[in-house]
Amino acid sequence: MWGLLPRTVQVIIVVFLGVIGTSTIAALAELFSGEHPSVYRFISLVASIITLVCIPLVEAMWRWFWQKIPVMNRWVFPDLNGTWRGELVSTWKNPETGQSPPPIPVTFWIKQGIFSISVRMKTGESRSYSTRCLAEADRKARIFRLWYAYDNRPDAEVSHRSARHEGAAWLELDMGSHPDQLVGQYFTQRKTNGDIRVKQFSRDIIEE
Repeated sequence: MWGLLPRTVQVIIVVFLGVIGTSTIAALAELFSGEHPSVYRFISLVASIITLVCIPLVEAMWRWFWQKIPVMNRWVFPDLNGTWRGELVSTWKNPETGQSPPPIPVTFWIKQGIFSISVRMKTGESRSYSTRCLAEADRKARIFRLWYAYDNRPDAEVSHRSARHEGAAWLELDMGSHPDQLVGQYFTQRKTNGDIRVKQFSRDIIEE
């Protein structure tokens, strides 16, 4: 969710933390040498200690906070953590029959934190792992979207007809009408694409 902040705000935060960090190092150096740091450097040291304690605390507690104040799902970004199940509908057509394959059952696992998001996917023949993930929010329309690149690894028994490949996908949640459903599309290195439709099965990661 860090990526949802405007670039100018990100730069200001990074610069601020850099200044605080520099002052903290100077304060520590003075303390270890037996000197008394200035008030500014002492405040920077205290602020750094508080930040180091708060960051892991916020990372651990934000989901509880989102549950207690559900409006945060619309103001910031929804909690997508958990297991999602549904189907993939491929537009690929068999050159021999001209027919597309039937919908493919699929399971998604989304692991979301304050500073990172990852997506895993499993079908009956392969697994995918996100390599990059970006969150996007249109809060006025209550539309939230994940864009991600992924690496797909087919099972060994089907590797002769389904090669390992890379691709990109997006998943979209409409908070106004379907807060428990993700729809999207995927695009592969093999020049195929399709639709994704999944519903939240559990707010926890249920391995298969």
